[in-house]
Amino acid sequence: MKTKEFAVWRFPEDVVAYFQPEYSINQQKIVGIEALARMRDASGQIISPHSFIPFLDMEQRRELSRLMLVAGLQVLELLDTQGIVLNLSFNVDPDFMVEHDCAICFTGTMTNSPVAPSRVCLELLESGDFLNRHIAKDRLQALRDTGVRIALDDVGSAYSSLLRMKELPIDKIKLDQEFIRDLGAQPKNLAFVQSIQLLANALNAELVIEGVETLPILDAMRALHLDFIQGYAIARPMPAHELIAMVIQGYDLPEGSAKHPASLLGAYAAHLLRRPLMDALRRGWIDVSVTAPPPCPLIAFLREQGAAEDHPIVAAHHRLVRVKSDPEQGYLDQTLNHIETEIQELVREAIHLEQRE
Repeated sequence: MKTKEFAVWRFPEDVVAYFQPEYSINQQKIVGIEALARMRDASGQIISPHSFIPFLDMEQRRELSRLMLVAGLQVLELLDTQGIVLNLSFNVDPDFMVEHDCAICFTGTMTNSPVAPSRVCLELLESGDFLNRHIAKDRLQALRDTGVRIALDDVGSAYSSLLRMKELPIDKIKLDQEFIRDLGAQPKNLAFVQSIQLLANALNAELVIEGVETLPILDAMRALHLDFIQGYAIARPMPAHELIAMVIQGYDLPEGSAKHPASLLGAYAAHLLRRPLMDALRRGWIDVSVTAPPPCPLIAFLREQGAAEDHPIVAAHHRLVRVKSDPEQGYLDQTLNHIETEIQELVREAIHLEQRE
């Protein structure tokens, strides 16, 4: 989009707030909302932020964040009157943190709201250079001292910031949705999701999975025992009145997601979750006499679908079991990893065929 096209829009008059719910799998309910900036053009069409944010200067971006905070607080206050208590998150430009005292701006906006600061979460892009500056820790801590929570958004998109994460005062991690949306084509990314979950646990931070757009992906997140999710499988971003109506009416997960695992991707995720236990049993770290190995959820799922013993994934799994029980230790780990990689590729191919049918 050209600059002159943006110039005909009015800022901030044409700014509108959309909201996307955050769902807790463990609590089985919506627990929060994210305020997302949109722009309405002269024809009434809603414009995505990628089309207009690059043309905003620093003060306009600051005002945009303030507008999303105010709009989100209004929604929370209305829902409070209905006895529905949710949390709010909104984006803050990391560069703004360097140039301004964001803590003072935040407390100034919160002054006239009955919503507690602890129910608000500021999201910073991990890809921003701000997190690598020495001032970052002090600025983030000053914000946390107001009671607000801090989240890193799009984690995984900038390796350099991952290295500093252990030093930063953060409460929430939001995984870059590019790792999630393509899970059907790249099931190996499930291992990366598991690693980020371990990192979040070590930092005592919540992990929110964005980009949960299909039932198989939702199924996989449940299989990995992840909790907080966002994405089209729950709801698309929507205007405030639609969000309020949806929350007040009550929300259930989409039909077809109750059974677990309900998809090949979910069954494979459950298989990955089980692998450390099986490795511990094989190495003798757990007494097998008191701990019976559970059946493999991947094979159980395939058999429920009518797969025969010569099904490629079932056959590969049989070889995996035989190798694990082999007393010869030689190149055992290398062989096991090779077969696991084979199973992963077979799962990827099977999902691809499902999507084509």
